Amino acid sequence: YMPEGIIGMTTSKFEVDALQLYFGEPFSIASESANDIVIFQPTIGDIIHEGEKKVYSAVNTLIANPTMYRLQLWKMGIDWNKLSDFDLFCMLCSSLEQDSTKLLFGDLDFQLFKLYQSEITDEDEEEENKKPNFYLYNNEQDYLIDESIYQILSLYIKSMFNIFPKVEKARGKATKESMIWEDQMNFDLHKNDKYKSTLLPLISSCLNHPGFKYKKNELREVGIVEFMDSVQRLQVYESSTALLKGIYSGFIDASKINKDDLNFMRDLSHEK
Repeated sequence: YMPEGIIGMTTSKFEVDALQLYFGEPFSIASESANDIVIFQPTIGDIIHEGEKKVYSAVNTLIANPTMYRLQLWKMGIDWNKLSDFDLFCMLCSSLEQDSTKLLFGDLDFQLFKLYQSEITDEDEEEENKKPNFYLYNNEQDYLIDESIYQILSLYIKSMFNIFPKVEKARGKATKESMIWEDQMNFDLHKNDKYKSTLLPLISSCLNHPGFKYKKNELREVGIVEFMDSVQRLQVYESSTALLKGIYSGFIDASKINKDDLNFMRDLSHEK
């Protein structure tokens, strides 16, 4: 079965609606060829109930880039510099168990996706320059993920959990081998480490901060975006307050301070 309209699909430049994300609105990625993919936002209580390790493991797989997997890829004979994020996702998709993604995607089962290929048809493009167009299709549930859809999905999940993995490219065999050697050393050093909670230190810090408005049981109902925003906002508030106190006491020269650093209500997007 070949979904109609897959050849040459394009998606305009996508930007996350920060207000909708903050209020936990379900987000739908429209598809002309199959069912729309809907992303739901979990609450802190949802993550606690399902298990933080399981949820964050799925999140890290969904937003993975080749830099994160360069050691494994190198051992497979694959140069991470030549692999796109979508290429990697196609390799990892089958490892996403439905039980670990249901908080974000409901009944959507990533293990049912299979890789397909079609050619981009462009009358103005010479035959030898045509490139294959890969996409994932879940025939049983009628869902489709091409590279443009994946880019939207990945960016939305990154924004939701405030996780933006670094990207490191390398030129030259020596530089690449040096990076791989360092990754191997780090892997050997930490391979037996036990899982440490990402959320617990943040939750503990917030609940013990006088400016945090939620009690422990109330926090269970708070969406992950609102909570992560609160963590950042409290940090900004503390730093802004410390600067103001330093200025008023004469220990800090106000002329050398960026005025935005004194505004705890500033946009936090640049803080990522």
